[in-house]
Amino acid sequence: MTLIAFLLATTMTACMGGSGVKEAGSGDSGSNESVGEKEAGKKEMKPVTLTFLSAWNGGGAGFPQDQENNPVAQQIRENTGVTLKLESITTSEVEKLNTMFASGTVPDIVNAPFWSTTGGEGQVIKKAATEGQLLDLTPYLDKYPNVKRLVTTGIAKDFAEFDLNSPEFEGKTYLIPTETPDGTPESIHNWNYGLFARGDILKALNVKAEDIDTQEELYDLLVKIRDGGFKDIGGKPVIPAGTMWNGWDYGQFLAGWSEYTISDFRQVDGKLIHWTQSKDHEARLLYMRKLLTEGLFDLEAFSNTSTTANEKLTTGKLAVFGAQPMLVDLQKTLYKTNPEMQYELLGPMKNKNGEIRTQVEKPGRSGFPVLFLSADIKDPDAALRYIDYVNSEEGRLLAHFGIEGTHYTMENGVPKWIPDVKKQFDENPDSKRDAGLSYLPGRFIGAFSPDVAWPKTEDEKTEWEKLEDSFSERMPIKIIDKVSASYLAREWPKYQEFRDKTSSLNFDEEFKKAFFAGSDEEALTMLRNVQEKFRAAGVEEMAEFVAQKAAERDDVGF
Repeated sequence: MTLIAFLLATTMTACMGGSGVKEAGSGDSGSNESVGEKEAGKKEMKPVTLTFLSAWNGGGAGFPQDQENNPVAQQIRENTGVTLKLESITTSEVEKLNTMFASGTVPDIVNAPFWSTTGGEGQVIKKAATEGQLLDLTPYLDKYPNVKRLVTTGIAKDFAEFDLNSPEFEGKTYLIPTETPDGTPESIHNWNYGLFARGDILKALNVKAEDIDTQEELYDLLVKIRDGGFKDIGGKPVIPAGTMWNGWDYGQFLAGWSEYTISDFRQVDGKLIHWTQSKDHEARLLYMRKLLTEGLFDLEAFSNTSTTANEKLTTGKLAVFGAQPMLVDLQKTLYKTNPEMQYELLGPMKNKNGEIRTQVEKPGRSGFPVLFLSADIKDPDAALRYIDYVNSEEGRLLAHFGIEGTHYTMENGVPKWIPDVKKQFDENPDSKRDAGLSYLPGRFIGAFSPDVAWPKTEDEKTEWEKLEDSFSERMPIKIIDKVSASYLAREWPKYQEFRDKTSSLNFDEEFKKAFFAGSDEEALTMLRNVQEKFRAAGVEEMAEFVAQKAAERDDVGF
């Protein structure tokens, strides 16, 4: 038994008595209140309704149909007095955040992407924080120890210093990380990004999924699919290859040029270059153009909405797709009606050095979803009470397993589904969602790994969990315990000038535009033009500076 599981067992045993979820007592919330004192505290809490936004395209998929009266929401309300009104988006995350902050209509609690403070959603969030639109959480952290744990655990040390606690925040805490590991390598989540091909098509072509691991073999497979007359579940022609919404993740089709990197810089022939200057972009560009012009890739991939992308996925219209395995969507749709179409992991794909494309991580996570509170929230204690509770031992059990005695029982400190409940949830994932067991872990909980805390035996896992495990075994996470060279660039005296000059440049967007140029020559010109703009802004000088700084340290990774 792990230490976490042991502590969980000890705490839960000490709290037994009555039915339903047990009080955590002296668990990680740090409270020494008696049960009677806690019950009295509950009676004193006034009911509070707070607004919550999941600022992720398609982020509402896990919301229960009855937001207020599902079993999990009821239990949280009993313990915190808080009810959430849930809202999500089906548009660009950056666009939504910009609109929200510009209008000053920030919901009480927001969960949003935070990959960096130098671009994208993170830059928008940082600007809002420094302009006073987010609540400074610093005065509250000692009062809410589980929230405090979230802002310090499972976070890469360089990301914590430069991004999560940006120097521009002047020592104030605005952001609460979620989906972070518990601080151990075993708790880092494997997202299993890759290429997945319909199994029935591979079988018809007499192709083994594991044999497709190079760019050339992938191209040959897509040609065979295009010419093979394959259909989706509605009898319409398949699209040989595609992605989910907004082109996510077309990069999986370019694995031959991927590397194990943790920074924006690459070592090429003894010289450090910025990633935008890589010669590999030309080969990547021409390969994608080849797929598009020969009818091998979805022309709508880069403009797909989440609804359109999911429809293509769940009807088997995409013969090959690049992203995560998408099992949440597939197990209740395509895999139920047409199990023979179950997608298989190709390869894994290899780069030119023969290394498989896989997830690269530091011991702590760099970039993650975050929660933040509106500076105008009327009852910040209610919001923090909610977040603190669902991150307690009791709250995490509730979020992942529901109500003890109704949904699960405890055996040796580990929660186990009641068999009939497990069968129901396995057969109909929507019933699990509507019980309130899908929306909390990915939006509110961090510094934690259920797999580490409550390990499952093989016979307890669903067929889909076993399938995920099989992908993870083939694409194990690679951990690089280094400080990213990208952070050294921030010490460059001209760094802000460079940022200002390149703020309107979006390399990836320009790269994707070149996919649809009139000719290869025109496409390469578009690529070289954007590369030249980065050079004009000083990217080569910045790389030289970073190389000098890196030479002064022994803990820098590229």
